[in-house]
Amino acid sequence: MSPQQTEALKILAIGAPLSELDLLAQKVTAINSKHGPFDACVVVGDLFKADSDGSELDGVALPVPTYWTVGKNMLPQRVLETLAKGPEVAPNLVYLGKSSVFTTAQGLKIAVAGGVYDPAMYESGANPGPYTPVITQNSIAQLLSHKEISGLSQDSMLEAAKEKASALPPAFHGVDIFITTSPPPSLSLLSPSFPSSGISLATAAPPLAELVKLSRPRYLFWADGDGFWEREPFGWPGSKSDERWTRAVKLGALGAVGKGPGKPARWFYATSLPPQTPSTKPPVRPGNASPNPFTMPSGGGSSKRQAEDSNGVDGAKRIKSEPGPPPEDYTCKICNVQGHWIQDCPQKASMDPSKPPPGYVCNVCKSTEHYIRECPQRELERVRGPRPPPAGYVCKACGKAEDHYIKDCPVVKERDANRNRNKKDLGPAECWFCLSNPKVTKHLIVGIGSETYVTLPKGQLIPTHGKEKPLVPGGGHVLIIPIAHHPTLLSIPTADAMEIITEIESYKSALRQCYAQYSSVPVFFEVGRLAGRGGHAHVQVVPVPSDMADKVFDAFTKAGKSYGLNWEDDPERALSQVGPAGNYFKVECPGGRKMVHLLRNNFDLQFGRKVLAELLDIDDRGNWQDCIQSDAEDKEDALKFKAALKPFLPK
Repeated sequence: MSPQQTEALKILAIGAPLSELDLLAQKVTAINSKHGPFDACVVVGDLFKADSDGSELDGVALPVPTYWTVGKNMLPQRVLETLAKGPEVAPNLVYLGKSSVFTTAQGLKIAVAGGVYDPAMYESGANPGPYTPVITQNSIAQLLSHKEISGLSQDSMLEAAKEKASALPPAFHGVDIFITTSPPPSLSLLSPSFPSSGISLATAAPPLAELVKLSRPRYLFWADGDGFWEREPFGWPGSKSDERWTRAVKLGALGAVGKGPGKPARWFYATSLPPQTPSTKPPVRPGNASPNPFTMPSGGGSSKRQAEDSNGVDGAKRIKSEPGPPPEDYTCKICNVQGHWIQDCPQKASMDPSKPPPGYVCNVCKSTEHYIRECPQRELERVRGPRPPPAGYVCKACGKAEDHYIKDCPVVKERDANRNRNKKDLGPAECWFCLSNPKVTKHLIVGIGSETYVTLPKGQLIPTHGKEKPLVPGGGHVLIIPIAHHPTLLSIPTADAMEIITEIESYKSALRQCYAQYSSVPVFFEVGRLAGRGGHAHVQVVPVPSDMADKVFDAFTKAGKSYGLNWEDDPERALSQVGPAGNYFKVECPGGRKMVHLLRNNFDLQFGRKVLAELLDIDDRGNWQDCIQSDAEDKEDALKFKAALKPFLPK
């Protein structure tokens, strides 16, 4: 039996080194020293470039157990000879095979499906060998037959749960990490961020879809093609609801660092995997979760047809899936007989739909003859008014006993009425960021989309009219603001959030590319406050020199300690727990690492700005009111930055 993961594990994923193995060792060592220690590192993509002779392995040693598989390049002959002696090709650098599932001593399960997908090769059924960098029917069959995947079907999990009371719940059934070269095609479906990601799935591998569905990985990594993309998490059915979540991440190549024009795609990803034991609580729904592209409903719809087409399914051959039989412990609530679902009960057709089913009891009068919504006693109580409090109840507002509940207390009602009279909602005429407000400084706007706009703030952090010119023309400190009035990004209704967040991410991508031209990287931060009169959601973006990128996280960590702020261990989970009604401060550091502090008491709204002001050695600009310029200077900055940003804006 595979060991359970009883402790949280820190994992590092690195993009294709392409024979830059000394650089790989340097980067892993640096990241491990600063943010570790890591329990495991996985290489995503080709460890060796196409014309390598394998000599890059000389003298290489990794500080963390590092695992790799075949990419799209043939392995050097010297490496093949080394592998004949064992999987460890250098100290802590371990080959996992082309199609396998490996479980570490800590319970970490890593599945690999190496090689690219060639339809002709795959359909031919050829098996060119275990090291050939192509996906074959044999390599897929090996994974499908592996006990860690073949034992993950729903039936298998139910059987295991029956046999052993302490078995892991469905939320913890699956592999932890799945590494591929080519991605499954349906990853692009139902993703708000994919259209603006710049990522192509042209070389996708349809045979991997079934492997993903069976293995239900916590993280799916791949590296085929250019660019970085982190897909929205999607869930897998658990005992009650979606309780297991998959995050799919595409990494850029480590070997591209400093070798191409512009800023290379992000090439590393660090995360922590919570423990998985019978007593561990299932993970909560991530705040940015999307529907699962692998388990879309069988009812016809455009998304389903798109998924079938992308997987090469002929519309004439579509087969509607039939529900399976209920589990053995399921009993129909109508006839109290096992063996069929309640919707298939033979007695259901003869039942009067206006009458409750057998066993139903009205919670008001305890009758079995009507639903609670039709209860005569309930309607009578509505007319009579609220019930009096129970014996011994004392209103804490006025001190009267057994007379009324506190919610009905005249003292409370008068107090609330006075508050409402004195409170005035923040409307467009007062909101600084609503474009319908005639007082909005429109000359600072540098970009307008369909859902959001980008503007320089009043009194931006970066000095632009001193002796030294800013790295980014016009300073580059901007705000990304939804056009519609919402207090925070988390409070945006689901129906509107997809388009707004997608456009925000598109602008963030454009800003990254723009800043890169001026040796800078962005820091994103947001103050999400619902308290008081509320505000208008916005993300602040401040460029910092590229050589200071690694200092941002430490700067916010240090400042948080001095301010008495605590940073959440799992930022995304913390945000999903507080949900639309939560108050928070969020930072996205260069490289994508996120930091979240949940607001509970007073919070300095200038905190993010002050941290960056100290980092940039411009402490005197920590408050925007001390940095106000003339309209002429603001217009000059806006024109300069607008021209710098224009080439990178979405077309």
